Amino acid sequence: MSFVEQDPGNPERKAPLLVMPPARPPISRWEIWRRRLFLVEFVFVCLAIGALLIAAPWTPLWTNNSLLIGWPRVQQFLMNDFVRGLVSGLGLVDIWLAIREAVCYREHTE
Repeated sequence: MSFVEQDPGNPERKAPLLVMPPARPPISRWEIWRRRLFLVEFVFVCLAIGALLIAAPWTPLWTNNSLLIGWPRVQQFLMNDFVRGLVSGLGLVDIWLAIREAVCYREHTE
């Protein structure tokens, strides 16, 4: 809503002027299905990465990592339970994000 200081027809009138946004063109069926498919892919990827982040720090894959043999300090840091819990917590946040996106999805067919 915007206020008009002076109406050209009546210079003494000070009234609110309601400005409507322009009408949007309708969304095609392909666009709606593209958004739905993107949502399904996004939720699937977030759930998969979240499950991996929750489980990986507590498996032998994490402790017997051959990539970290040259860096014993980094390997020692990654074996810390706090770091493992932090990575698992990120996995929980990722799963929460996927569920929230799926539940809060709304289609705008305007």
